[in-house]
Amino acid sequence: MQNKFFIARRFLLTKDKGQFISIVSIVSSIAIAIGIASILIVLSVMNGFESEIHKRILKVEPHITIKSTKPLDYNPLKDVDLSFIQGKTIIFPSLESKGIMEFNGLTSGVNLKGLDSANSVALNAEFYDQLNISELKPNQIIIGQGLAYRMGVNIGNQIIIRIPNFKDFTSVTVANSKSYQVIDIVEFGLSKYDSTLALLPMNELRMSMRSIAALNSWSIRVDNPYQTTKYIQKIESAIDNNQIIVSDWSSNNQPLFKAIMIEKTIMSVLIFLVVLIAMFNIMVMVSMTVDDKEKDIAILRTLGFTKRDISQIFFLQGMMNATVGIVLGIVLAFIGLNNLQTIEGFISVIFGFDFFPEGLYYISSMPYLIRMGDVAIISISALLISFIACYLPSIKASKQDPVSIIRFYRN
Repeated sequence: MQNKFFIARRFLLTKDKGQFISIVSIVSSIAIAIGIASILIVLSVMNGFESEIHKRILKVEPHITIKSTKPLDYNPLKDVDLSFIQGKTIIFPSLESKGIMEFNGLTSGVNLKGLDSANSVALNAEFYDQLNISELKPNQIIIGQGLAYRMGVNIGNQIIIRIPNFKDFTSVTVANSKSYQVIDIVEFGLSKYDSTLALLPMNELRMSMRSIAALNSWSIRVDNPYQTTKYIQKIESAIDNNQIIVSDWSSNNQPLFKAIMIEKTIMSVLIFLVVLIAMFNIMVMVSMTVDDKEKDIAILRTLGFTKRDISQIFFLQGMMNATVGIVLGIVLAFIGLNNLQTIEGFISVIFGFDFFPEGLYYISSMPYLIRMGDVAIISISALLISFIACYLPSIKASKQDPVSIIRFYRN
């Protein structure tokens, strides 16, 4: 095997009349490297955006929500054994309602969330502590930045909130209205919340809804929010009530996550085509080497090398070329991602292009998240394609007839 590897390396780095083949080999490796680096960088950046969206959603939403089609005057989780949930669990009540906000003749729909010091800490202590929920008075409200901008509201302004007066969850009468002072305008980090969400004390929201003194949902916070999907079905089975709906943060935002997944898949497939084309270059390079090394093949056969040995030599040549390209691509991807901000700044200076104009996006730099699973899948996929690309011309090499070749060159 060592002899085969040595011969394959000699064929790959030949400096005789087959120098053109060496150039093709180098170009093929570079093409593979560029393709692998591109797909890893794109995937890592999209993973970074996805992770950033997850963080911002989890900053506002509970991990698991238990809602009812009727008022909840009891805790549906009181007698439920949640020991199957790994780590610490926090259960807390929630109250939400739709409403209408009025200011200076303008109106807008709002999502009202009732908060107190207990459930705000359970939701996200670090984020909600900044809002001083415990100091929020009954006639005060906190609204999202996008909502404030659209309505022209500033801190200190008085706004009117109209909330439907529910008799039960199937009938609604004239809306209740009350004036609130805006004490803070918050950037939640996602347009979904910034443009519609308003926070007010839970007791205030409960009284504004009048006829429903009970809560309309309970929430659970867990240590690992990425495990909530497998908990939902068990909780539903334990509660065993058709009027109770159990959901988690990922299912509540499923359309957004599906759109991200589709975009990642399409981008990955398109960029992987570059790698596929580079693999065809390797096939061409190995085929050219086989044609160029006919005399060498004949000599090796007369020295006792079998057809299988010849096939393995040229197969190793192509796989070495592909492996160099794949490894180089991974290295380039890691270098590029670790210097992403520098590259952003360089492009901005050269082309005068601002990736994230201030005020238009919620982020100032391009996030990225390297997942070793993605690196492994892409590398293995590239190696499998390389295997096919190298196998076909290596079979051709093994079928060369040494007698015919020697007779041809003798004549």
